[in-house]
Amino acid sequence: MEYIDFTKRDKAFNKFVEYRKKIIASADKGNFDEVFADIYAKAMSGNCVAQDCVAYFFNKGVPDFLYPNYDYYMCWQILAGANGNEFALEKLQFFLEVGLNSIIYDEEVLTTAMIRKNITKENALKVISNLICEGIVDELNIDPKQLIDIPNKAMPYSPEKNRKFILAMENCLERVAEYLVS
Repeated sequence: MEYIDFTKRDKAFNKFVEYRKKIIASADKGNFDEVFADIYAKAMSGNCVAQDCVAYFFNKGVPDFLYPNYDYYMCWQILAGANGNEFALEKLQFFLEVGLNSIIYDEEVLTTAMIRKNITKENALKVISNLICEGIVDELNIDPKQLIDIPNKAMPYSPEKNRKFILAMENCLERVAEYLVS
């Protein structure tokens, strides 16, 4: 785990909207594969806004072009959060809530983190959310290169599919807390 520079929420949101509009327009124009492949390549190279946009389309799907895929959606969304996208972290707040609460409500961990890691009341939620996302990426060994083969069928949300992400979060919380107090 390490400190990263965050992509501010407004900047991430505006670029996300730009990418989303470009992809939606491409579906209407018939060049979806080309445009999506370009943004997908940016996501694979670590662009956290492109990762968030790719996550969005795996969540929603694109009729006639891309099926919804919950696993890919969560992997890309968590990667975007781990790479410091504040807008992606905002969207993950509900999912991360239990993990966040276990750290934020541990006064010893939070107080020590505020001293040793330069965490403030203003940035604590963002920093800890980011660290949990990093932990989930490590726990599940999420690698963008492993997300290149897009399944050609819908794979919607199910509690069983979500369970692996929840377990990964639960498994990384101790490491996150240890990092915060180190």
